[in-house]
Amino acid sequence: MNRFVALRRRVAPVRRHLSHPITLLQVLVMLLLPAQAARLVFQPDMRDGLRQADMHFQTGRYYAALRGYTALQSEYDNAELTLRLGMVRTVRGEYDLAERALWSALGPELPKEAHELTLLYLGYVLDRRDKPGRATELWALLPEDAQLSEYRHLLQAEQALRQSDYAVAEIHYRAARSPALPSDWHAFVAYRLALLRAAGDPAAARNTLVRQQTVTPRDLSPSAQTPPFLAPLLPDSDTDAAELLAVLQADAATRPQLLGQLYLERNLFALAEAQFAQVEPDSPNARAAAAYAAYTRWRAGDTTGGQARLEELVAAHPHDSRARTLLALIYIAQEDTVAAREQIDTITTLAPADPDTHLAWANWYAAQRDYVKASDEYRRALSQASPEQRGRYALLTARFHLSTTYELCLSGLPAAEIATRERPEDAAAWTVLAAGRYYCGEALGAVEAARTALRYNPAADAAFYLGSALADIGDRAAARNALVRAADLAPASVWRERAEIRLAQLP
Repeated sequence: MNRFVALRRRVAPVRRHLSHPITLLQVLVMLLLPAQAARLVFQPDMRDGLRQADMHFQTGRYYAALRGYTALQSEYDNAELTLRLGMVRTVRGEYDLAERALWSALGPELPKEAHELTLLYLGYVLDRRDKPGRATELWALLPEDAQLSEYRHLLQAEQALRQSDYAVAEIHYRAARSPALPSDWHAFVAYRLALLRAAGDPAAARNTLVRQQTVTPRDLSPSAQTPPFLAPLLPDSDTDAAELLAVLQADAATRPQLLGQLYLERNLFALAEAQFAQVEPDSPNARAAAAYAAYTRWRAGDTTGGQARLEELVAAHPHDSRARTLLALIYIAQEDTVAAREQIDTITTLAPADPDTHLAWANWYAAQRDYVKASDEYRRALSQASPEQRGRYALLTARFHLSTTYELCLSGLPAAEIATRERPEDAAAWTVLAAGRYYCGEALGAVEAARTALRYNPAADAAFYLGSALADIGDRAAARNALVRAADLAPASVWRERAEIRLAQLP
């Protein structure tokens, strides 16, 4: 009985509660609310996809970034997304598509930092499309206190350097160099300033490069980090800086000649000619400097004056094979084969056993599409090369056969193998060997050579041959990874285009 009374007491409150029964609608609401909240919290949106694509962009995986941005664009119309597409198109060298996207992105809906980034990239694209005036106008819209001011100055300096306006270039490089600049950008600006200063003050230029070697992150601002998305605009200059420092450390008598040749290789023609003019008339390098100065003038656009000067030098110094070689190069470029042959005939008389004489003939025959005789001359150059130069001539020979495909497997492959034996740490030699093996049907050997090349230098061409060879042996997953890597390593090059064609062919 007592147990029955206790049970009634426990049930009574429940009955009182059920006197207002829960409706079906209330039950459904209680069940759906948590699910709806979870859906709102966890459903994917544009920002999720944007963050993932941004991560790809900022880690140099441009192929994946483009795919991510493109997929988002099919669902969303957003200015920041359009900006991202313009940036990745810029990095890939697709300047027409990039310009259209960047113009579309400009608008009041962009945040301030994104607006500055758009102006910076759009100016970069316009400059690459030979519209330097419009690029300058856009960059001028960035105020001096803008977050990206240093980077704008650096791009304007690069533009001025290409236009041979060296004074303006130096002004902008100086404006760009600040503690707020990240270490890699800081090193690049130091190299460019040293390159310009070397023309008038070699000692100061050398000191600039030496001091840069001792700069540590503590010497820069704690906040000196590359802003997101700007890293692809930084040119690579590590090897250039080392080469310049080596030239500046040469003795004073030979430095102008070496520096002039360095400027010539970088198309800084006015600086090159000025250096050649500094070589003393009684110096052993005097005639070489005069010949290179004339050739520089021809390269700079004064074709009549440069050619006439070289012809004068040849007439005054008929035994100077260097002047005759440069003059022959001019004649070959102008397709004056008769005049070029006259010069090479004389060079052969002057230096019949010089490997470079055979190279001159090889170039002449190649210009005539006479690959049989060109191949013979490369073979003679290689056989007469000194032991320390054998690897260089073997590599030149292998490249000739690779570029023309003439006797690639019969003569090109053996030359490439000699090049790798003589220069075992030269990535270029291993890459040519990988290419030769790939085209000659030696896929496994191509994989081995390409991997060796990538170990010494991660370059797009080696990655392309690695991916192509892996595809041929059926390793599709590894092939795809290597080809995507090739596309990312040189996104604005023919190697990216070739890699993407090969990717499209994978099953």
